[in-house]
Amino acid sequence: MSQIQNLRNFTVQIRDVNNVIVGTGFVVSPTGKIVTCCHVVRDAGGQVAEGVEINVYFPKAIKPEQKAHTAKVTACFLDHDDDVVVLQLDTTTLPDGIEPAIMGMAEGSAGHKFRSFGYRRLQNYQGLPAHGEIVDFAESPETLILHSDPVMLNSQHIDSGMSGSAVLDIERNLVVGVIAETWDSGESEKDRDTSFAVDCRVLTFDPMCLPLADAPPTPQPTINSNPTGEQPVSQPGIISNLNNAPAPLEEWVGRVDFLKTLNQDWVDSNCSIVGLIGFGGEGKSSLTRRWLEDLLHDSSLPQPTGVFWWGFYEKASADEFFEAALRFLNNKIDPRILTSTTIKVQVILAMLNSGRYLFILDGLEVLQQQEGDNYGELTSVDLREFLREFAAGRHESFCLINSRAPLVDLIDFTTYTHRDVDRLTVYEGRELLKKFGVKGTHDQLNRVVQQWDGYALVLSLLGSYLVDNYGGKIEHIVGIPAPTADEPRYERVRRVLRRYDENLTLAEKELMKWFSAFRLPVPESALQQIFPQFGASLSTFTPSEHISSLNSDSLLTMVQRLVNYRILRHNQQEYYYTIHPLIRAHYLAILHNDREEAVVVHQQIADYYLETAGETPENPTLDDLAPLIEAVHHLCQGQNYDEAISLFWKRIYQDDHSIITHKLGAYETNLTLIQEFFPKGDTSQEPQVSNYNHKRFILNAVGLSLMYVGRIEKAPTFYERANAIALNRQDWENASAGYQNLAEQHIYLGNLSASTDAAKEALNLAHRSPNKRHECNSLALKGWAVNLQGDNKTADKAFLQAEALEQKIDSSELYLYGLRGIWHADYLLRVGSRNDARQMTEANLESCQRNNWVNSISRCHRVLGDLDADTGQNENAREHYNEALKIARSISHRPVLIEALLARGRWAARRGEVAAARGDLEEALNYACTGGYRIYEADIRVALGWMHLANHNYSAATAEAKKARLMSDEMGYYWGRVDADEVLQALKQNF
Repeated sequence: MSQIQNLRNFTVQIRDVNNVIVGTGFVVSPTGKIVTCCHVVRDAGGQVAEGVEINVYFPKAIKPEQKAHTAKVTACFLDHDDDVVVLQLDTTTLPDGIEPAIMGMAEGSAGHKFRSFGYRRLQNYQGLPAHGEIVDFAESPETLILHSDPVMLNSQHIDSGMSGSAVLDIERNLVVGVIAETWDSGESEKDRDTSFAVDCRVLTFDPMCLPLADAPPTPQPTINSNPTGEQPVSQPGIISNLNNAPAPLEEWVGRVDFLKTLNQDWVDSNCSIVGLIGFGGEGKSSLTRRWLEDLLHDSSLPQPTGVFWWGFYEKASADEFFEAALRFLNNKIDPRILTSTTIKVQVILAMLNSGRYLFILDGLEVLQQQEGDNYGELTSVDLREFLREFAAGRHESFCLINSRAPLVDLIDFTTYTHRDVDRLTVYEGRELLKKFGVKGTHDQLNRVVQQWDGYALVLSLLGSYLVDNYGGKIEHIVGIPAPTADEPRYERVRRVLRRYDENLTLAEKELMKWFSAFRLPVPESALQQIFPQFGASLSTFTPSEHISSLNSDSLLTMVQRLVNYRILRHNQQEYYYTIHPLIRAHYLAILHNDREEAVVVHQQIADYYLETAGETPENPTLDDLAPLIEAVHHLCQGQNYDEAISLFWKRIYQDDHSIITHKLGAYETNLTLIQEFFPKGDTSQEPQVSNYNHKRFILNAVGLSLMYVGRIEKAPTFYERANAIALNRQDWENASAGYQNLAEQHIYLGNLSASTDAAKEALNLAHRSPNKRHECNSLALKGWAVNLQGDNKTADKAFLQAEALEQKIDSSELYLYGLRGIWHADYLLRVGSRNDARQMTEANLESCQRNNWVNSISRCHRVLGDLDADTGQNENAREHYNEALKIARSISHRPVLIEALLARGRWAARRGEVAAARGDLEEALNYACTGGYRIYEADIRVALGWMHLANHNYSAATAEAKKARLMSDEMGYYWGRVDADEVLQALKQNF
């Protein structure tokens, strides 16, 4: 059992009257019951008595308006001291995205590992995972009257704010306790990681009377990563691809036990992913590189088939990562033929079975949320699904991840292990200083390590500073005041670097600013290409005497001094230079404080990348486009937005060919790049291009990319802004197209009334445009929107008008075709006109195949599958559904994939094929919920109702059908209500 309950899906914040977090709770019933501690309720400002009301907050609720609630105390013990209380939410329906915990008693959990999640604070972070061991029961204190002995826990993560958190036994997959107390050991090392929890058995007593599970829940199946059954074969003989891996440290010290622990993880067949989590500068990357070197030279350990290292600070693109990983596993596969990131992910996952591969993902925090309710979550849906599938463990490969943020997306997998990378010990820190050449007594060195809290990066900088400036004499450390106890960790790095700056020459500081402007590693060859220009530009900003003698020899000498100072890193094996992210941030901030200098620097770096790029191939890979992408970035950073958009359109999009999106399916990369055109990436502001068509294009591109990457709920705003530009310019054609896009988005989001309004506005604007195709599109959209709301009369009229206009535009077409034909056929199927729907769809399929409209080809097969299923032609239905899904997986279009999964899963559910239905429907539900496709979610839940009914799980079937009915009522989704009621009626017949 690799997948367990997801703690975050039932964990809630308990807040006081000022909305300050005071503790944690967790949901225990589908009707809104919540468990927390009595003392947490008191801290929230209430007495522990029935009817007392407190504030609760659901960080994982999908809808913002469903996050904040109140809850009342409904059950507490009057004659016992067990520190638990039951609350009732102010509604009997849980917010979307929230599910109840499944509980069991703590008996039988002694010696098991546990996980928890709660709202302790760690500097700026609040809402963090915890893990440890369930020791056993402890005897009850004599001063307390308890229903059950407390459960003793061992964990270094439990602190104030965790009270009320669930204790999830990961071996039994049951919540067995409620964290209630952490032991304060003072200065003593003894029992410092000890905490206590209330046994969930206590919750069964009157007046709480909560049910416990007799057995652990069946884990949900994970997504089928290889639905076709074809097994790609990796290329034999692969050794290593160390993309931007740091060179092994010469001054390595300590971490002996940690390295041994990683070896144990490597050989543990139940461990697929390890996360090394810690503050920046603690040495995660260096530790990983050291472990890798030791592993590859230790014949007693099993050796990897291949090693793939990816540094996200240097290449912060999930699309590039997948393309490079695919080539690593088999360089005979051309990634350009796999036109969606989704299919690349599936091929990579399938190839993991062909060997024991070691993946190292360094600096993953670049693609993680850094604040708010979703702190730690991956921003890339595809990368999230890749890692979750990797964690499912149906292979022998291993993934090691370095990040500053916890990997909360993997919290529900037992095959994931979280390991904290903390400060160096006093001994390790002292030995590190000595390795650098720092001279002093043990006591002097120890004091420095303790003053700077064993912070590896700072100790390295201090060591280099003392050696380079004072011959390593420890006495001169007094020139850098020690940090205060509450000084943020990263401020300590800046404090030391400011002292460095006092000792650097002006030319050296300028050179560091230039290096900091690069996002990618700087090749050695770039020194000769860029820095002959460096002197000319630098002379504008610094005294000429520092510049006049600059030549390639003196530059190389200066660069080597910066390497010796440890503020610049030189990879001699790969021939490039990099900077630690924290050091880069320091010098980049200095550069950007002088906008005039920053413009010059970024422009010259852009020129370098344009020269490097050369001619762009007709069918480029992302790797081919990388120099152009960097050039666009630097042009935007240099505020040359018009040149940047011209380069973006002509060479990255290649005009209407849309290479980066339609051909490469790199929507994540496209979204990241298009955000460069907004001030500091803030898309709430205006794009900084001068041409209004470019502004409109950028806003539309953001909306489109958001839809494709599964963040559709954020897309409508950008379409509305693009529409406003078109309307202001009286550009009726593009304004109509924009409202059509908006109408479609609103349908997916379940905003059906808003969709109808947008379709009507699109139609009004189309009347003012000479392009009648927009009028046809708008009529079809209107028909589809009102059909979903049950207005069949208006829908029929709109579709007939659109069809007549289609025939007027092109007399060879008998029916609506493309997506318009899909909507019309779905409507006809709903109202029982199956023959018309079939004739139309068969003609539509021919038209779509002739024009190679892949999205619509998949949808045509899906409709034909529905028609065959409706008439009992099950083998034909299976063939059409399989073809629809095969095509859907090969493209980057989330709605098409959801529709194909839903259709096949619903068909399997109605036939009683529970396992097949579960796989498709759970995958579809995951995409729908994470992406905000509420119209699909309602349909999927109806199908899940049929699946549970076929499996005789009547309570689950009822819950899904009622959820679908409620969602349909909220959306005004007529057919959703009809379908949900059909399930509920079938359930009545089984009771």
